[in-house]
Amino acid sequence: MKNKMGFKKNQLNIPAMPMVLAWAVLLGLELAVLFYYGNQKAGFHEDELYTYYSSNKTAGLFVNDRQWMERDELRNDFVVLPGEGFRYDVVWQMQSWDVHPPLYYFLFHTVCSLFPGVFSKWLGIGLNLLFFAGSFVLLAYCAYMAVVCGKKEALPEGVWGENRSGGWNCRAGMLAFFTCLFWGFSAAVVSGVMFIRMYQQLTFFVLLCLALHLRALNKQDFRVRSSFLPLAVTVFLGFLTQYYYIIFHFFLGAGFCVYLLGKKKIKELVLYVISCGAGLFAAVLYYPPALSHIFRGYRGTEAVSEFGDASNTFGRLRFFAGLFDDYVANGTLSVWLLALVLLAVTAGYLRKKGRHTGKMAVNPAVLLMLFTAAGYFFTVSKTALLLGETSNRYQLPVYGILCFLLLYGTWEVLECLFLKGAVGKRYPKALMAMIGVAILVLDFAALRQGKVFFLYEEEKEIMGFVKEHKDVPVVVFYQEASGNHIWWLSDELMEYPRVYLAGTGNKEAIAEEEITGSDSLVVYVADPENGEECLQGLLAVNKNLSSYELVAEKGRGVWRLYELR
Repeated sequence: MKNKMGFKKNQLNIPAMPMVLAWAVLLGLELAVLFYYGNQKAGFHEDELYTYYSSNKTAGLFVNDRQWMERDELRNDFVVLPGEGFRYDVVWQMQSWDVHPPLYYFLFHTVCSLFPGVFSKWLGIGLNLLFFAGSFVLLAYCAYMAVVCGKKEALPEGVWGENRSGGWNCRAGMLAFFTCLFWGFSAAVVSGVMFIRMYQQLTFFVLLCLALHLRALNKQDFRVRSSFLPLAVTVFLGFLTQYYYIIFHFFLGAGFCVYLLGKKKIKELVLYVISCGAGLFAAVLYYPPALSHIFRGYRGTEAVSEFGDASNTFGRLRFFAGLFDDYVANGTLSVWLLALVLLAVTAGYLRKKGRHTGKMAVNPAVLLMLFTAAGYFFTVSKTALLLGETSNRYQLPVYGILCFLLLYGTWEVLECLFLKGAVGKRYPKALMAMIGVAILVLDFAALRQGKVFFLYEEEKEIMGFVKEHKDVPVVVFYQEASGNHIWWLSDELMEYPRVYLAGTGNKEAIAEEEITGSDSLVVYVADPENGEECLQGLLAVNKNLSSYELVAEKGRGVWRLYELR
């Protein structure tokens, strides 16, 4: 029995139980690795601290020059206080003042509301772990469905192992397994889970969007209730997670519309556009600040300016391709692509000489994924912030798709060479085992080289110093023009009973007895030009102190931590 696309019915069944168990074991191992790195995380990026603040704000953070700030004044704005849980109106308002949609912050606030009074990295990492697990399942599904979409006939029995589901299930399952292996252990993805922001959630909705499209493509199901209504809901949720979602859906939708036009499914095309448009309209109607964020906000105007600048195109593409190479392919992307081209040329030459009749079939699902990933990668490369290794976050949603495309291309070429007559049916399982080993080597080499970021492991030693000196008077010298940088120190400042805030522009001598009479001081300085003057001023008003020592540099070099004795 065949469906409308000509597939044998059993070819579209889920993979055999051993493959499902293999996926489950792989997911468990990847989660174990993520828990390990989560335990290593010792500090926070300033954007992560903003996640806590903008989700849980109580009174607001204010800088008052030459005044003490009590610990609870600071901490209360980073945790949910008893009786203040589930205040989604406050979260909505906070995000409307910034440049992000609110859904991620709703969920993060919900998690924090379940643990009132708790400030912990695990609240954010735990939420990311849930979306990672969901993304793993969706990526496996997408890879599997993309493979079975490309063929109408099963491979010969025994080539990929006997199973009741048919040869293609095993082949698709193996490709899906290797894709999840490549993706889930990569340094970039591990780092993305460690980053307490919305990008892992964005990855989930991007893959959910792709999964729904591939399902419709495979089943030839273009009905509103079963296909387009779930897509409309996904558009609504994806857009309210991160505005980059709409870039991905734009290219995926464009490719899908071309497919429907090619099949002369005009009615289905109209229903698809209406459904996706309704989801987007509902999102904007629910969250009107989105239009201001995109078209008038500082990030929106910056993105439009960068996209319109043709001179930066090559440099930006090279920068983001380099990130994928370094943090996913571990420096082997050029080798991988060169080998893929050489194998393809070899297969083409042998076919031309009549050595074999095998050729790579046109796979509409893979073409759709390639077009979408390329469009997203190009657009985001042109518009995203260039922040070194941390810019991986912007391309994180398509890294799994890029891993699949690399593996699929390699697999197809090897299949032409080894399974269709060019070299003969020689050891296909061994070849796939070699690919699996190569992926493991790449991933774990990157992990061992310390390529996972957002951990801030150096903060362990600094936090040890902070806790050891938590009863020592603390002075924070900040620059008046950037007083918000004080909150970059929030996780440390919460350890002290209180801290004294002093603007570097105020030249008046500090007269607080607790500071002028102490035998030691802990001092944070944010002004590199006037920092020396600030420290000398403290030595001048406190005769018990004679020297200072630099303990650490923090916050991308903005802050310096000193001990005065």
